[in-house]
Amino acid sequence: MTIRLREVIGQDRAVNALQRAIAGNRVAHAYLFEGINGCGRRTTALALVASLFCRQPVAGEACGVCPSCKKLAAGSHPDLHLLQPLPDKRDISIEQVRELQQVLSLRPFEATRKACLIEPAERMSTGAANSLLKTLEEPPGHGLLILLTNQADLLLPTVRSRCQHLRFTPLDTADLTTLLQQQGMDPAVAATVAPLAEGSLEQAGNMDNEASITSRQTLLDTLRQVRYQQVSTVFDAGERLAGNREDTLELFTLLISLLRDMVLLRSSAASLIANTFLQGRLAEEAERFLPARLMEAMDLALETRRAIQGNVSPKLALDRFLLRYSRLRTA
Repeated sequence: MTIRLREVIGQDRAVNALQRAIAGNRVAHAYLFEGINGCGRRTTALALVASLFCRQPVAGEACGVCPSCKKLAAGSHPDLHLLQPLPDKRDISIEQVRELQQVLSLRPFEATRKACLIEPAERMSTGAANSLLKTLEEPPGHGLLILLTNQADLLLPTVRSRCQHLRFTPLDTADLTTLLQQQGMDPAVAATVAPLAEGSLEQAGNMDNEASITSRQTLLDTLRQVRYQQVSTVFDAGERLAGNREDTLELFTLLISLLRDMVLLRSSAASLIANTFLQGRLAEEAERFLPARLMEAMDLALETRRAIQGNVSPKLALDRFLLRYSRLRTA
């Protein structure tokens, strides 16, 4: 099904900027879409491409019925390319970027442009990013690059500066609930899952409600047991929670959700917490921190997640976080 820009939910600012660019014939040669996974940045990118590729656009939007729209919907349009890490690799290589540059140097097959989505853009190797820079500096007239990332500052500053940067916000609970119901989720389940998904449709859609609740309970119980005076508890907790890089990033997403709720509880804002089923235990853990130190713990979790998105060892980063977390507690 063809997605139109006007149908994108929860990203009005980014969508309005793109609609104005299309209406004024001022579409940039390169965009940087920044936002968490599942916030709609990829949907918006495809909607932009559909608007530009459509042979019979209606008020700047894709018609949904022409051959170009049908091919895009089927994922078979010859002028749309996706650049991502190969299945057995972590990063996008310089060889992949060079192949893309060769493709972009050729005229489009059917559309008036060639378009490429690079996702996740922060996973380009340094060589790949430097190679792409040449295309960004001297773009082919018919080329459109859309870089998708959840953390723009992991990209080279020279790459960022040559793209039009649009920020995508996490979806609010109401929009997320609506989207989940549109995908066929039971309204009661959607209402339960949406507040736990951190504004991500991807995370909400993949979330088994019972499994997610169990994971959060286990994580909180593990945090409560860590004592810096007993270093063995730190390493034992690290062993129980450790996983690969993607697993550890998911763990920190849950952790940040718990810490956010503890900050709210410490601030007498219980009505705003997401993990309501853990309210009593979260309140007990929050009371073990001075308010300022609880904010330090939140900052520490965010900093650690950023480090794991880079090249640090997930296990070492997790152990370091647990040790520092336990030191921030007053009891």
